[in-house]
Amino acid sequence: MNDIQVIERDGQRVLTTQQLAEKYGADIKVISNNFNRNLDKYQEGVHYFKLEGADLKAFKATIHQNDEQSNRAPSMYLWTERGALLHAKSLNTAKA
Repeated sequence: MNDIQVIERDGQRVLTTQQLAEKYGADIKVISNNFNRNLDKYQEGVHYFKLEGADLKAFKATIHQNDEQSNRAPSMYLWTERGALLHAKSLNTAKA
């Protein structure tokens, strides 16, 4: 993925979990597991935004993603720059 689609949420540039995984050379499940193991380090609104319900539906209507799994997911995380950097600290990939 050479060109990342620019997404903004509450005035911040964010990445989807899929974009973050692709940029860091990791699997989406690794990103998710990393987040779940380190929940105490992540703060909603600072490191990520969790979309559910009407917010998620509106987001999916405006963003074009080729990830079939995220199209069926009941929630989605958007990672801020600080959240992406926090992932990079604990992921064990060359790109991170």
